[in-house]
Amino acid sequence: MTRKEAAFGGFGWGCIGGVALVGLMYYAGVFLGLRPLPQLLNEPLLSLMPGFVFGFLIDTLQHAGKVVEELGLIILMVALLGALGAASAVAGLRWTSRYLPFAFAAIGWLAVTAIVLPLGGAGFLGLNDGPATPLIWAALFAIYAVVLQFGEQPPSGVDAGRRRLLSTVPVTIGVVSLGALGLRLLPDWYRAIFNAPESGTTGISPPVTPVGNFYVVSKNFGDPAVDGQAWQLHVGGLAERPLNLSLAELRALPSTDEYVTLECISNNVGGELMSTGQFRGVRLRDLVAMVLPQAQASWVSFKARDGYTESLPLSLVEGAPEILVAYQLDGAPLPVNHGFPARILIPGHYGMKGPKWLENIDLANHETGGYWEQQGWDHNAVVKTTARFDVPREAEILKVGTMEIGGVAFAGTRGISKVEYTTNGGSTWEVAQFDAALSPLTWVVWRATWTPGSEGAYRLMVRATDASGATQDSHNAPSYPSGASGFHTIHVNVSG
Repeated sequence: MTRKEAAFGGFGWGCIGGVALVGLMYYAGVFLGLRPLPQLLNEPLLSLMPGFVFGFLIDTLQHAGKVVEELGLIILMVALLGALGAASAVAGLRWTSRYLPFAFAAIGWLAVTAIVLPLGGAGFLGLNDGPATPLIWAALFAIYAVVLQFGEQPPSGVDAGRRRLLSTVPVTIGVVSLGALGLRLLPDWYRAIFNAPESGTTGISPPVTPVGNFYVVSKNFGDPAVDGQAWQLHVGGLAERPLNLSLAELRALPSTDEYVTLECISNNVGGELMSTGQFRGVRLRDLVAMVLPQAQASWVSFKARDGYTESLPLSLVEGAPEILVAYQLDGAPLPVNHGFPARILIPGHYGMKGPKWLENIDLANHETGGYWEQQGWDHNAVVKTTARFDVPREAEILKVGTMEIGGVAFAGTRGISKVEYTTNGGSTWEVAQFDAALSPLTWVVWRATWTPGSEGAYRLMVRATDASGATQDSHNAPSYPSGASGFHTIHVNVSG
């Protein structure tokens, strides 16, 4: 056998073993608490990715971006394990030993536990995640080595029947491994791309978004699950009287209810990453006052269980009673994917400013920096005025006759004073009626009656004006770095 043939065959077996290892890695995550490598590498990868690149990907792919990232990391991992298998096969031409695949698997194990896991924040050998972590990885690589052994040529004396049996092994291992991996990941990927919570609403949005349809965005492949009984919120830093509050103690403090609209900074013009809910929580400025800020304190910084960080000027916090440490959504505890047990809620700013799974609030004499700001996203992240169509939808075919059109408009804490729409591509604009906002912190629901003059193609646009008299920006811009802008435009066809 030539080196080229050995390398090619070894790469194939390495990829088969890699798929088996990756599949078992995800199931070890379910049953043994192992964090899969794509989950560990997500944050380092995002920190290295230029903000404008991530912005382009999220604008283009939306929820599918995270799926593409995870799939890309899996393919890379399988390819690297394939290369390791090729190296093992080539080495086998010179050194004949049944233990050679295990030696190369040990190299892979060492690379993961001594380099990759520390890069992902799991510490040397992954011991930050528990003493069993390096042992679990050793077992995974041992299985990988066993698969590599199947790739070794059988002795010349082996009968033809056994050779045929051995030839079916790679197909069997590959099919079973891919099937198990697909069973584990494809349902979650499908939900992320085609069945996201916000995609479940139809018609004109209700004033309050059902919790099950409230948009969900996070930087994580796997969000943290926090034990509410053991959780504590630390409030301290440059403070005279630091506090550690249990969830029960936080809930016992004087609270307030607020109707608030939240919008993701990566929401496209006309996008669905915007929802309204009733939140209950403690005013952040009251918590800050309780700990008695020291004279040099000028910033309030936040840290969440998933490592997310943010900060706000102390002067802004003290002058904004609407900023909450929220622990309820629509009369129930925050759902896990919305930040249980508590999150920061900053009305009028994009969601990136409000960490979920909150654990620390610290007073500081300098800005500690936010997770996304460090990658070039807008420092203040103030919501831009926007309006969208909920009905009709893009490319919808409509029947001739009178119909209702409508949607929502939002301007953060500035409020909405006017909503206008056009059905002729902007030649003329009509004023739409809108319902009173639930609070100064929410969107408004707008409606209008439209009777097309004839059959044909129509270009509809909508725009909003905030309470200061400023009309939303007509310039089309992507979400990076400070939120998307432009008029939501749809094309519909009217037929008899």
